[in-house]
Amino acid sequence: MDDMRLQFEQVEEREVKGEIFQVTHRILHIPRATYLTVLTDHEEPFSELGAQNFVEDYLKWCGDTDGIIGMVRLDEVDDQIILDAAIRYRINSLERPSCQTK
Repeated sequence: MDDMRLQFEQVEEREVKGEIFQVTHRILHIPRATYLTVLTDHEEPFSELGAQNFVEDYLKWCGDTDGIIGMVRLDEVDDQIILDAAIRYRINSLERPSCQTK
């Protein structure tokens, strides 16, 4: 625990002023068989990572390459998988926040 504390004490957090992102929710209703077929090579299709991979593939298929996938909630109702995916889109592309500082 002390090692982690020492590591995190080295982190400097900076605040970004103004609105940078718009968050939308994509609610996807997917037949269970389709969901499993798309994720056939995924080790754990019903994990959060599996759900995120499905959403990522779906967005690529739609031609949506600007969104950043956040949390994905997975529910199963009858024979359908329901994904609620939070997707962030940049509002001001000229003033992108960066992990790098000058």
